[in-house]
Amino acid sequence: MAAATPEDRFPSSTSRTRITDPTSPTPLVVQELGEKLGTPATDDSKLCMEAATGETSPSSTSLPDKNIVEGENYRDRDEALAKVNQERTLSHIRAWEENEKAKAANKYNKTIAKIDSWEIAQKAAAEANLKKAEETLERRKAAYVEKMRNQISEVHKSAEEQRAVAEARKGEEMVKAEELAARFRAQNHVPRKFLCFGP
Repeated sequence: MAAATPEDRFPSSTSRTRITDPTSPTPLVVQELGEKLGTPATDDSKLCMEAATGETSPSSTSLPDKNIVEGENYRDRDEALAKVNQERTLSHIRAWEENEKAKAANKYNKTIAKIDSWEIAQKAAAEANLKKAEETLERRKAAYVEKMRNQISEVHKSAEEQRAVAEARKGEEMVKAEELAARFRAQNHVPRKFLCFGP
């Protein structure tokens, strides 16, 4: 490949006049220069093209202001700090909530333990009183049964005594009746009581 001559590297006067000619499309001239030189269009050439056409490309926009960048960095840092503080606050709230729940559970367990202890004590006392009452009733029952048995025995004894008295009286009356009957037979006399009760 032959080396490029100065004429090839630099455009002719005709080409230069095309750059300054307001009727010619300046971007095309810059592009032609770049193609002849064998180099892509640089930022300066792009700026020239944009200045000529009045258009701007996204790549040719100016860099952000340093103050704006620093402000955004400060805002990001403030947001990060606010997020950290929020997470720390939420962590403290969760720890407080767990602590309060643990305290409530411990208080409940203590209360239930007291209730269970009270229930056991009351049941034991009631069972002791019931047993004592049952023993008292058993003793009273035994004493009452013994009393009733004694009463029955006394009644039976009294009845036997009354029967014996009646039997003795009967025997005496029968002996008396036999003696009187023998006397009446001897006297051949009818008893008056018999006549009074006769027809």
